[in-house]
Amino acid sequence: MSTPASRSSGDSPEDTPAGEAVESTVIVRSLGHDYVLPMRDGVVIAPKGAVTARTQRHRIPSRGSSRPSAEKVTIKEHGAATYGPAATVTRLIETLGNNAVADILGVAKDRPGRWARGEGSPDTNNRRALADLEGLVGHLLAAFTPEQASLWLGGANALLGARPIDVYRNHGSEQVIEAIRAHEQEAYG
Repeated sequence: MSTPASRSSGDSPEDTPAGEAVESTVIVRSLGHDYVLPMRDGVVIAPKGAVTARTQRHRIPSRGSSRPSAEKVTIKEHGAATYGPAATVTRLIETLGNNAVADILGVAKDRPGRWARGEGSPDTNNRRALADLEGLVGHLLAAFTPEQASLWLGGANALLGARPIDVYRNHGSEQVIEAIRAHEQEAYG
């Protein structure tokens, strides 16, 4: 079986013998980076597992969606308690450990344990930081096993240009979550 000859992006279909595939490359910009992807017969060949508009699994409806929504959403008091700072910090301590939570938040080592026991409450900034950290942990554990998440978070990341944990400490979770999504889509090495 013969392999089709590789064509450069300057070749035209008229120059291609019948039955021979036209191969070229295309530059795709994603998350502020340019990626060179192969293209065969005018079709971009995305990396295995890449999510495209046609194959996206978790599509979130836009605000202008014709999908009917509830007239009123009531948050139940009992359920809301499971999202309070004591419950959030307890989940984080169980997942990351007390000292890691304190280190990531930049608070004294005894603080997270005290908050979990209801001895005091985090201030507004620390409540936001707890919610942000819990969101990051949720994304990590949705994409990786706990061991993989630990390695990924502490390892060098070419997309972020630093270790994800350092980017999180300096900039919050947004860029790190985007890098997790890119990893899930295998859009970036």
